[in-house]
Amino acid sequence: MIRTLYTFLLLILCISCVPSKADKPKFIIDNDAGGDDAMAIFLSLLYEKHFDGPELLALTTGNGNTIEDNVCINNQRILKVAKRQDVPIYRGSKASLVNTPAVTDYYGKDGLGDTGDEYPDLVPARPEHAVSALLDYSKKYEGNLTVITIGTLTNVALAIRLDPDFLSRLTHLYVGAGHIHSETSPGPEFNAQMDVEAYHVMAQNATPDKVTLFPFSQAKQYLNFSKEWRNDVLGSIDTEIIKAQNKFERVSMTKEERWQALDPAVIALFLKPELVQEYKYSKNDITLCGDNRGINTNEFVEKDKANVRIAYSVKAEEYKQFLLDVFKSELKDSRENNVMEP
Repeated sequence: MIRTLYTFLLLILCISCVPSKADKPKFIIDNDAGGDDAMAIFLSLLYEKHFDGPELLALTTGNGNTIEDNVCINNQRILKVAKRQDVPIYRGSKASLVNTPAVTDYYGKDGLGDTGDEYPDLVPARPEHAVSALLDYSKKYEGNLTVITIGTLTNVALAIRLDPDFLSRLTHLYVGAGHIHSETSPGPEFNAQMDVEAYHVMAQNATPDKVTLFPFSQAKQYLNFSKEWRNDVLGSIDTEIIKAQNKFERVSMTKEERWQALDPAVIALFLKPELVQEYKYSKNDITLCGDNRGINTNEFVEKDKANVRIAYSVKAEEYKQFLLDVFKSELKDSRENNVMEP
C-alpha cells in the first residue's frame, strides 16, 4: 500500500514537472519561401515534433525570392509535405516600403525549383494580414514569442511602425540578413537589399537584448559546405521531406560550387543556441542613399553602445550534425509505421 502510494505521488510529481504546451516557447517564421526557407521550416517542424522543440505558431509571407503570391503557395506546399497544415499562414507585404527591387529566380521562377509537381487540398491562408497577426500574437504571447525573419524585413518594420511596443513584447527577434563587409562580401546582401528602409527601421528600434542578427557573410565564412556533402550525405536521407527539399533546391544547386544556406542556419541558432561559437555586439545599420545603398554599416562595440547582438561565428561540424540528426529523425517514424503494417 505504501509502495503504491509512493509510486502514485512520484508519477504526479513527474507529470507536474513536464512543461505544458502553453508554457513552451513560441515562434513565428517570416519568410519569402525559397528553397532555403523550405529547409528552415522543415527543420523547425521536425525539431518541434521529435525533440520537443519550441512551437511554431504561424508563417507570415513577404515578397522576396519570388512574388508574394508564389510565396503563399509555397508555404502551403511546404506544410503539405510536412503534414502540418494546421500551422496557419498569414499573407504579408507584396512590395517594399519605398523601392521594390525585382524578385530573383535563384530557386526557380516559382521559388521552389520549378518542379511542376501538383499539391492538392492545400489549406488557404488566413484572412488577417501578416502584420496584424504579428501584432496580435505579440500581445497574446507577450514575453514568450520569438519572431524569426529569413526574408525581407517589411512585415516586421510595419509592425514596429504601427506599434512601437512590438519589439518590447517579444522574447527575441532573429534576423537573417545583411553582411559584415569584407573582400568576400563587398556588396549588399539580398534580404537586406529587398527592403533597405525596412532594415533601417528594424536597426533604429533594435536593442541587443531583443535582436540577434546572423548576417549572410558569416554563413559564407563558417557554414560553407561542399555540394557533395549536401547532395550525398544530407540529401541522401530517405524521407519524403528530404526528397521534396532536394527538388526545391534543384535549380539553386546548379548555380554554386558550394552550399551555403542562410535560412536553416538562422533557425538552427534559435533552436540550439550552443551552436554559436561567438557573439559580438554591434552598432549596425544600412546605407539608404547613393552608390552604397543597401550596404550595411557595422561597428563592433561594448554592449551598452550596441543596438544588436551578432552571431559572429558558428560551430560548423556541430551544425552539420544537428541537421543530420533532425532530418534523420523522420526515419524513426517510417520504421515504426512499417513495423505496424500487417
